[in-house]
Amino acid sequence: MLNDTRGFEKDFIDRVSRILVREIERINDHLPKESRTLKELLEMREPKVLTRAGDELIMDRRELELLADIVPAHYHDKLKLPIVILRMMEMGEGVYMICGGDLEARVIAKVLGPDAVHYHDGRAFVYKPYIAILRSKLRTTTVIGFVSSIE
Repeated sequence: MLNDTRGFEKDFIDRVSRILVREIERINDHLPKESRTLKELLEMREPKVLTRAGDELIMDRRELELLADIVPAHYHDKLKLPIVILRMMEMGEGVYMICGGDLEARVIAKVLGPDAVHYHDGRAFVYKPYIAILRSKLRTTTVIGFVSSIE
């Protein structure tokens, strides 16, 4: 009888986990399906990328020009946009991970200031108070996603 209960609990937990994974994927439908380099976007008449839902994410040319001023020209073909910032739900309410690589983290640090970006285990993080500032400056060239785990 006790074994039946454990099996039921495991099945229930597995089902709930699958539902949560699907919901998190749905919540992230606004994330880019593709990314483009700063150079590519600057050359486009209407700079945009497609989202996972198939919508267009149009980027503000003023933001692209701001990034072009911040980023040395020889990196324009390396900086991938939009920059994805993931809310790390397992790490508490206020921790966000900068996706991409070192270049994206350096760009965020340049926009927010060097004390805004923190590094741990080779990953770059920013805390919640900086997110509002970042989004006010780079509203169309950054996107926020949600993950339950880094893995």
